[in-house]
Amino acid sequence: MMKIRTLKAFVLAGMTCFAGSVQAQNLTLASGPSGGTWYPLGAALAKIIEEEIPGTRVSVVNGVTVANILGTNAGQYDLALSLSTSNVDAIEGVGDSFPATQDNIRGIVGFYPAPYQMAVSADSDIQTISDFSGKVINPGVVGGATDVLTHAILDLNGLSYDDMDRVERLSYADASMQLKDGHLDVFCGILSVPSGAITEAALGSGVRLIPMDEESISKLKEKNGGYVSVEIPGGTYKGQDEPVPAIGMNNVLIANADLDADLVEKITRAIVENAEKLHAVNAALNNFGPDTAANGIGAELHPGAAAYFGQQ
Repeated sequence: MMKIRTLKAFVLAGMTCFAGSVQAQNLTLASGPSGGTWYPLGAALAKIIEEEIPGTRVSVVNGVTVANILGTNAGQYDLALSLSTSNVDAIEGVGDSFPATQDNIRGIVGFYPAPYQMAVSADSDIQTISDFSGKVINPGVVGGATDVLTHAILDLNGLSYDDMDRVERLSYADASMQLKDGHLDVFCGILSVPSGAITEAALGSGVRLIPMDEESISKLKEKNGGYVSVEIPGGTYKGQDEPVPAIGMNNVLIANADLDADLVEKITRAIVENAEKLHAVNAALNNFGPDTAANGIGAELHPGAAAYFGQQ
């Protein structure tokens, strides 16, 4: 009887220990709003991590860039999708979004560059950013990366939200519908190319993309080293025949600095070595792989990610 009780206690203790290890690997990943490219990317990342690291469970929540960074820095999120430019601002404590330095964010991988796109109906009289005055625009949620960049771009062109007829705060999916139906003048978004939301909006009479002038692009790059020049190819959307210059930034995955290094190394390995599974999520991810994953993150690598890349 003593041996049976001892064996039972050993088994129960083992189960408790196993349960504790599983609990320690329950992770939260902040992605993006519905209708954008981050939400399906976040779901794909969660699936890869759960499949490659037994016992790990990943809960994906909607988010936006600034909130994702603030939440990760505070330990609310373990992992989050972010932008290289926003990471630079956060670490330096620059702008209204980051009144204090965000010292607890670390990089894991960089995925792909995404341009800031400004879409209007093909028959719109809007030709330049200066023409936004008196129009209805959608920079998305307050404090999101699109909102922050829209503020900056309008300012460079002598405008502000006060000059608009109305500023909407719609999701990409809703903004796409509003643009197609003629209730929105300018759809703004930091999106991959092609963007599903803009493609959907173009199914009607087509769309045009408003170009960024070279002076504005140069000033933004001087202000933040995370920006890159991007050209959106002609023919990307119905009605958009010519290539369009734009400002872009890299889409990245960040982590809380206190997340276990061994776990982050496994997460990094799982993502990089299953890159082909991400290629199916969005065409913009087709170039993601071992040769690009450590580039353009805008933040110091997490020790776990650094350990993985150092082994390649």
